[in-house]
Amino acid sequence: MSSSDAARTHARALFDLAVLSDSVDATDEGLETALSAVRGHAGLRDTLSEPTVPEEKKREILREVFAEEVAAEALSTVTLLVDTGKLELLEDVKRHYREISERERGMVVADVTTAVELGERLRESLSRRLESALGRPVTLRARVDPSIVGGIVINVAGRVLDGSVALQLGEARAALARTESGGGTQGD
Repeated sequence: MSSSDAARTHARALFDLAVLSDSVDATDEGLETALSAVRGHAGLRDTLSEPTVPEEKKREILREVFAEEVAAEALSTVTLLVDTGKLELLEDVKRHYREISERERGMVVADVTTAVELGERLRESLSRRLESALGRPVTLRARVDPSIVGGIVINVAGRVLDGSVALQLGEARAALARTESGGGTQGD
């Protein structure tokens, strides 16, 4: 079984478990928390991946670090990955879990890029507008990219709506480059 297949299998089993315990969103958040911690703390990642550290010690560390913050279903999956020496699958499990969750719940994903962080009110307003336009629930994935200068870029269902200032500036530059230079006046 390839690592991608293994990650997909773990994600599917985790989703089914989360549905039974009515914790789909909490499990998704728990996976994100665990992944961020493992990515952001080399010491934690190294300890959890180190074969000479006893499994019980690793489980104890996981309970201490995540027990209060992470849904039990997500913690169980992370523990299983650590126990089997497959912590490197965590990112793929997280990605497959989210894909399964969105597909099973009939959600549409809208990737939204802005130059600055979206406020909660704007996120909610944007979600409502997209849901109204698409007639389906929408999951907003927001990211910040200062290079767009301002405005917003929305990628949903394979379509891109680019209202960024960077695009508008680029179009203005192109239009200016196409015009005749020389400053002639009308009526010459």
